[in-house]
Amino acid sequence: MTVLVDHQERRKMILERAFELFAEEGFSGVTYQKIADRCGISRTSIYKYFKDKDQIFIFAIKLSTDKLSSIVEKVVARHELTPVDKIRRVLHLTIKLLTDNQVFLSVLLEYLTSLKSSGGDVRHKARARTIGMRVLLTRLVRDAIQQKFFRKGDPELIASRLFCIIEAYVLNLTVTDMMDRRECLSLIDSSIDGCLLDAGRA
Repeated sequence: MTVLVDHQERRKMILERAFELFAEEGFSGVTYQKIADRCGISRTSIYKYFKDKDQIFIFAIKLSTDKLSSIVEKVVARHELTPVDKIRRVLHLTIKLLTDNQVFLSVLLEYLTSLKSSGGDVRHKARARTIGMRVLLTRLVRDAIQQKFFRKGDPELIASRLFCIIEAYVLNLTVTDMMDRRECLSLIDSSIDGCLLDAGRA
């Protein structure tokens, strides 16, 4: 009897299990065999979906960022929210996801450090994963200015300042451990409030 395999679901399962492994053992500690064992399938089966461990890792990151994108899209689509509400909620959700995946962020830092030391293009890979958030923040800030919630200013510059808080929090989670989640959210909120045309509309 032929067993039908849902290749899309199997691919997703491999990525989710690999994500768990990377978080537990670090990038260098994970092998193809360990991924296969965690998934309960053979190594040759995994090769049908991914050419190497690096590709699995990159797609595991993409799976995680796609989940955030899906949540963010639902927030942005809510017409009852003002642009300021959307900015605040998007950033709060992002910080929650980063906090929940602190261990994996450390693995990602290990991977990027290793890639850079071997001459890889770290800047391109990092930008590819963050450009969507930068564009979204810029659009929401522009909407906030046009609808007179925010004072006049350069939307890209304001969005970049807000995004820098996210970057600082990632550094905090992976290296410095000098700011907790509550402090980060307070910094985000005060930065947003500082842009408001009328403080009473916060």
